[in-house]
Amino acid sequence: MKKKQSGEASPGQQSADYVVGQVSGSLSQKTPAAPGSLSALFSTAAPAASVLFQPAPEPQKSTEVKEQQKETLEVKGQTSQKKKPPKEKTAADQKLENRESSLQNADEDEQQKTSVMKKKRKAPEPDGENDVEQWVMKRQKLKARKAEEAVKKKRTVFVGNLPVSCTKKTLRSLFRDKGSIESIRFRSVVREDPSMSRKVAAIQRQVHPKKQSVNAYVVFKDEEGVTKALMSNGMEIEKDFYIRVDRVTESSSHDHKRSVFVGNLSFEINELAFRRHFEECGSVEAVRLVRDQNSGLGKGFGYVLFEVRRVKCC
Repeated sequence: MKKKQSGEASPGQQSADYVVGQVSGSLSQKTPAAPGSLSALFSTAAPAASVLFQPAPEPQKSTEVKEQQKETLEVKGQTSQKKKPPKEKTAADQKLENRESSLQNADEDEQQKTSVMKKKRKAPEPDGENDVEQWVMKRQKLKARKAEEAVKKKRTVFVGNLPVSCTKKTLRSLFRDKGSIESIRFRSVVREDPSMSRKVAAIQRQVHPKKQSVNAYVVFKDEEGVTKALMSNGMEIEKDFYIRVDRVTESSSHDHKRSVFVGNLSFEINELAFRRHFEECGSVEAVRLVRDQNSGLGKGFGYVLFEVRRVKCC
């Protein structure tokens, strides 16, 4: 009897107490459960709808803003079109402007003159005639140059077997009484340093130690000086140095009937030993050893010029 009383309950009390199947049934119930019931603890709220991204609408410029921009642009255009009133020029500025304008006009006139002169020089002519004219002018210049060189050669003498210590001052004092000298240049300088130019070696006297002599060319202002300078041929200007003076033209003063050819000589023989050897045969006027231009060594032959044609055999 007691069990029945505990199992049965009144209708008002049934909603508040636990009933079998109420939890499972409460999940599908549409009506919300009471806040104090057990089903309220296991029930979940319906998920909220996901919010989608919506870009902000572009701001639309109002007509008033556009009108203000147009007005500002028009005002700027009007101010740029307005020119500033020119400043009054002073007297100094006016003088400077006049001077610059006159200089500019002078430059323009000069350019026009130069352009006219160039046009006159480069006159339009047929190609054939122009080439012929240029060729003729070159031939004329070449002939004039050859004529000048021929005249200069007649006024030039060759001076050989000069000591290395000889200078232009020494040669001028030597030929001062023969005539006025135009120029002097040294040749046949064997360089001690092959990388040095011949001109620098001749100026600084950087000569090979085995080379004891140099040659020179003396140019006189007239031909009379050449005739008088030939009288110094065979002169001893320094101890054991007998110079050889001769013309540089084709018709030289060398007399082949008084000279002999000597071959099979030593490459290192010098002019003094060569001269002394043939002085036993007769009076020697000059000797010449043919040497290599670069090394300065003898080529093994030379010439002896006697003062008379007949000499005794050596």
